[in-house]
Amino acid sequence: MVGEIKVEGKNVLFQLHGIDRILAIKSSLKVPVEHIIDVSTERADWQAFKQLKLAGSNIPGVVKDGRYYSPKDGWLFYEMHDPDKCVTVTLKDEKYNRIIFEVQDKEESANKLRKLIQS
Repeated sequence: MVGEIKVEGKNVLFQLHGIDRILAIKSSLKVPVEHIIDVSTERADWQAFKQLKLAGSNIPGVVKDGRYYSPKDGWLFYEMHDPDKCVTVTLKDEKYNRIIFEVQDKEESANKLRKLIQS
């Protein structure tokens, strides 16, 4: 199931749906627009065995939801079933260094976020 990215004033809401809310142990993330420093549509990497899962679910090739720690990248939040449909949002001054989030149309979502951080 894909998530949804919404703009609410000066914040971006990453909304999880369906079973992903249970698998990620989280229903949404809210991030101030000024904390977003980059948005990428490159294919996400499962990185099996390179990250420590702290809360969530990981069945390689099926689902990766929740909070992870990577010695290289720090704290990460995943909502992913298909790594080709994800946007990766790089953050500053937040709990997570990156949010890797599956959406229906990654190019449209990424362009919307890029316009927000440029204005």
